[in-house]
Amino acid sequence: MRKNILFTATLLLGVVAMAAEAEHGGGHNEQTIPLTEIGWQAANLGILVIALFFFLKKSVVESFAKRRTDFLEQAEKTKAALKLAEDDLRDTKKKLADLESGEAKVLETAKHEANIIKANLIKDAEIQAAKIKTDAEASIKNELMKATAEINAIILAEAVNASKAKLSAGTAQSLQANEAHFLSQVGNSNNVGVQ
Repeated sequence: MRKNILFTATLLLGVVAMAAEAEHGGGHNEQTIPLTEIGWQAANLGILVIALFFFLKKSVVESFAKRRTDFLEQAEKTKAALKLAEDDLRDTKKKLADLESGEAKVLETAKHEANIIKANLIKDAEIQAAKIKTDAEASIKNELMKATAEINAIILAEAVNASKAKLSAGTAQSLQANEAHFLSQVGNSNNVGVQ
């Protein structure tokens, strides 16, 4: 709303200014062209252009020559930078290709080394298992021999004790039997002699 009021006021002020100017104009149908004034203005403009041309010609030419030199130097620098960037890009692409091809080689090498280590670990484990088995068998043999020796010693001691007991018992009975037999023979011989 406020913009509309401002626009209308500006438009009306312009119309009032144009109407006021028309009142101050010259006479009706006055159409004379001031050729003398235009001629002097054209001559002044020509002199100014010629003076500017002579005074500024050298500096303008030098300025444009300097700009051309600067532009050519920048173009050379840009070409060199472009060539360097292209070389870097080519090197980077080559390195990337090498890395990609090297990745497969490294992966294959790592798998191979892992298989070798795995085989070595299995071999070492089998050797350790065989050693443990051999040590266990030797230990069992030693313990078995000790146990056999202890059992044999116990059996021998029991047999000796049993033999001693039997001998003691057998000796006493045998002694009594011999004594009884002796006495019976002595008794028989006494009886034979008395008769």
